[in-house]
Amino acid sequence: MEKIEIDKNSGTPLYLQLARQLEQQAADGILVPGERLLSEVRMAEVSGLSVGTVKKAYTWLQDRGVVQKIRGGGAYVQKKQPENGQSRGKSPSDIVEEMFSKVSSCGLPMNRVFLLAQQELVSHFQKKQKICAALVECNIEILHSIAPVVESIPNLTVETYVLEELLSGSRVISSRCDLAFISQSHYQEFIGYADALGIPTETFALVESRETIARLATIPEDQPICILYRSATFLKNARRTLQHLGKTNEQICASEEEMSEAIDNCCRQGMPLIISPDYIEYASAWTLQVVARARKSRSRIIPMEYEIDQGSWMHMVEVVGKMDRQKGNGEI
Repeated sequence: MEKIEIDKNSGTPLYLQLARQLEQQAADGILVPGERLLSEVRMAEVSGLSVGTVKKAYTWLQDRGVVQKIRGGGAYVQKKQPENGQSRGKSPSDIVEEMFSKVSSCGLPMNRVFLLAQQELVSHFQKKQKICAALVECNIEILHSIAPVVESIPNLTVETYVLEELLSGSRVISSRCDLAFISQSHYQEFIGYADALGIPTETFALVESRETIARLATIPEDQPICILYRSATFLKNARRTLQHLGKTNEQICASEEEMSEAIDNCCRQGMPLIISPDYIEYASAWTLQVVARARKSRSRIIPMEYEIDQGSWMHMVEVVGKMDRQKGNGEI
């Protein structure tokens, strides 16, 4: 196995970075069929990721048929299967000739044979094709948490982008993307960019998860709240949510880059600690120590999680389904 390189500042989820690199190594023959991948724990050490992230990457590879996971036995690279209808030692023209010969022997007229072949090719193509969507957000924590949810839409693959990187020109949306999804709160910032690229854009609404609301709602009014943030956007969102819930508690805030003894002491005193949902994957060693001490002192750890509004989700599914049909009919 070649060295795995993970970019923690990328808009692409960490598990997907790992999975795609392993998939490419298998395609290039660096990882050979039957070879056992590193254990999830060992791969986590080598790649600098969490075990949960590695597990997610291995599951993604298994779903694509790249590896076979054996319970208690690890993950093994799968042998690449020959394309349907192909046999070793035969050229494509030999296979087509044999196919037409067999169908013609059934007594079907040639125009009927051609029609059946055309229908089969169209059906095969439609099964293979997928819509590709650019998922855009300004908050990388939210982006990573909702990407797997959006990618679960049938016939859809997702590429993730941080809005700031697009507007600054450090990244460009891939030509593979058929459309873009962006949260309603950032639509006005993004639409000019989208129009310049000529990419259709759909919006969705983000709401705080029910679990997050329930946890925040039970915080006593007289108890200070600690907020540990990585980006200014996350801090702004967290404060807005607390305001909507009518929470006027004192807020003790610290960024991971400017971690101070003050917030560590607050956590030791049992104050609630609000953090991003993916802190385990991206946090520094110091941050992890602070969170561990907070747990030990029985502080409430509250991940600020967001989810796609149900109405928006149904709209996204409908948009992808319609585009998929149009693509299959050659309309786009």
